[in-house]
Amino acid sequence: MSISIRCSVALTLFGYLMPTQSLAQQPALNEAVAPHKHEMLEEVLVTANPLGRDSNDLSQSATVLEGQALSRQLASSLGETLARMPGLSNASFGENVGRPVIRGLQGARVGVLNNSLAVSDASSVSQDHAVSVEPFLTDQIEVLRGPATLLFGSGAIGGVVNMVTPSIPQAIPEEGYSGRATVQGNTAADEEFAAGRLDLGQGAFALHLDGFHRRTNDYDIPGRAALYPEDEDEHEEEGHDEGEHEGEEEHSDESSNDGTLANSFLKNRGGTIGVSWIGEQWRFGVAYNEYKADYGIPGGGHEHGGHEEEHDEDEHGDEEHGDEEHSDEEHSDEEHSDEEHSEEEEGPVTIRLRTERTEAEVAGSNPLPGFEQFKVRFVDTSYKHTEFEGDEIGTVFESDSTNTRVELKHNSWGAWQGVFGFQYTDLDFSAVGAEAFIPNTNTKTTAAFWIERGDFDAWQIDLGLRYEDVKIKVPNTLVLEEGPTGPSSDSDFQPFSASAGTIWTISDAVGLTGSVSYAERAPGVEELYANGPHIATQVFEVGDVSLSKESTVHVEGGARLDLGRFSGSATVYMDQFSDYIYQSDSGLEEEGLPVLVWSQQNADFVGAEVELRYDFEESKFGHWQVFSFADVVDGELSDNTDVPLMPPKRVALGLDWDKGNWTANVLWIHAYDQNNVAELETDTPGYDLLNAELALNGSGQDQFEWQIYLKGQNLLDESIRNSTSYLKDQAPQIGLNIIFGVRVFF
Repeated sequence: MSISIRCSVALTLFGYLMPTQSLAQQPALNEAVAPHKHEMLEEVLVTANPLGRDSNDLSQSATVLEGQALSRQLASSLGETLARMPGLSNASFGENVGRPVIRGLQGARVGVLNNSLAVSDASSVSQDHAVSVEPFLTDQIEVLRGPATLLFGSGAIGGVVNMVTPSIPQAIPEEGYSGRATVQGNTAADEEFAAGRLDLGQGAFALHLDGFHRRTNDYDIPGRAALYPEDEDEHEEEGHDEGEHEGEEEHSDESSNDGTLANSFLKNRGGTIGVSWIGEQWRFGVAYNEYKADYGIPGGGHEHGGHEEEHDEDEHGDEEHGDEEHSDEEHSDEEHSDEEHSEEEEGPVTIRLRTERTEAEVAGSNPLPGFEQFKVRFVDTSYKHTEFEGDEIGTVFESDSTNTRVELKHNSWGAWQGVFGFQYTDLDFSAVGAEAFIPNTNTKTTAAFWIERGDFDAWQIDLGLRYEDVKIKVPNTLVLEEGPTGPSSDSDFQPFSASAGTIWTISDAVGLTGSVSYAERAPGVEELYANGPHIATQVFEVGDVSLSKESTVHVEGGARLDLGRFSGSATVYMDQFSDYIYQSDSGLEEEGLPVLVWSQQNADFVGAEVELRYDFEESKFGHWQVFSFADVVDGELSDNTDVPLMPPKRVALGLDWDKGNWTANVLWIHAYDQNNVAELETDTPGYDLLNAELALNGSGQDQFEWQIYLKGQNLLDESIRNSTSYLKDQAPQIGLNIIFGVRVFF
């Protein structure tokens, strides 16, 4: 296939808020073409931690992706960007939609943040809902494994992914300007991608601008889309009379074994403008961001084919859905009845997503007697997500939220440093349409938290507490007359969390970590009140208003080793859940769809992660580094059945090389078969993923630098299916893919 690329211009700057420096003296990070290095065990500031610590200084397991390590991992979805890191996997809905899974936990249990505040989209409600942040525009991505409820709320019982974006400028560029631009294309989806950012500053004022554009066609896959095509054929035979089978075989072949995954296109774009006033003691900033995406749901409804050409020709606007792009024919309400599910009656399922985010920040040093730092952040998010079946609107999800967070860092109390914090969130959520399966709700969350860190020679002690009040109101809830949830009612929960951790620095080369935490999570709206068909996921969801708080006791131990050329880390952990909330297949059908019921029982998770690296001495053949990682997690319910949608065991081996202006990287990951599955869940075969990258770096006058790169993705053309995805049996990940791109920095 041809590679088509659209160009765009950009510039960039990033600064950190360092507690020991005045605001005007904060160092800026210009992500130019840095020397080839590995960030796995590097000291990198974790901005999600209000104490301003680096990733090696946390008793909780943490990883920060930035610089070249981030550039190598970047993909069109956040889940895919992080999927090649230990302990992380991707709850994918095709290649273009994916939310991170941390140690087998996903959905509402994983907090997805933008600059330490919730993204506030609907991605936690269902896997088909995309995360509304573009990974290519982030400065770094921070992952906190294990409960992060103390800092970010009861939903983060599994961990947190924080995307650090430069929307509100943090410092004045040293040269008065800074920036970067990227253009990229690929062979497997005819991708067109361009992104860029510009930061300007003079005196005390700084301005930030960024934007991106992406367009892909349906992507190539190796072989058939259906993992179990015989099951698909049996289902079609059961659901149709003989007269309805006409043309069915042709449709099945077209959508599942022509080497292209039908209805897997993506078109997204967005941009940000932000401004700050930066003084010696105080900083004030505001920003506005807009994100738009249109994408197909593979396996959702019946595809008619031809999306590649239609999306290539049609540039529909925001005010209309685009008839030619999304369907070949009109459909009436009668055509969506239980008895009629033929190809002629259903169009492909597509999604239109729109997000507007306005944020403000005030930060100051020495604001009050006894306190050395003050920070308040405010974010207002307006989110709209429309699901189409052909041209017909199935469900419109809307979310309007405000989120306010205040942090006060007190002066040192002897060996102790700490932060008091308060947070308030007001969220209005609605789902409207003939196929709406979640009622309109209003959720108000009020929280207070306190964290402390003590340094005692070779020992570091971390302590924390958080208390929340979560009120969910359901003004107009419709339920089935004899539905399994019974009558709906408002809900009120008071989650409480506490943690203690330690780091024992045995020597400069060896450190041990340990942590124990207790965390509670309030059930989500979809878990409590869902009751209806969800057309994008092709299931009938049923919630339970009697669900209680979910709680876990998390125990984790780790070791970090740095022997010069050899370095590594290992972590083992256990989660004992009480009243674990999960979705199970009932084996029943409603409106022709399988019924998935939200249930609750105790569960145990046990897992481990290992990372190793050896740095060879540089020679005339260049600088070589070999690295490896492995991870495993097992989740079991109290009735001795497996937790649904668990990731497989994995081992990985990689090689980094650089010589002069050239850099290269090769990564091989072997995922084992996942046959520890829930009842009625299918096994997922293992795979071998081989990726490689070659880059040429150069520089020009002043601070101008450039990079030309060539990447190979899934070089073995393996059929890769994520066992953590509801769509694993219908939508494999992208096949053999060659990516070409150019980056410039100045």
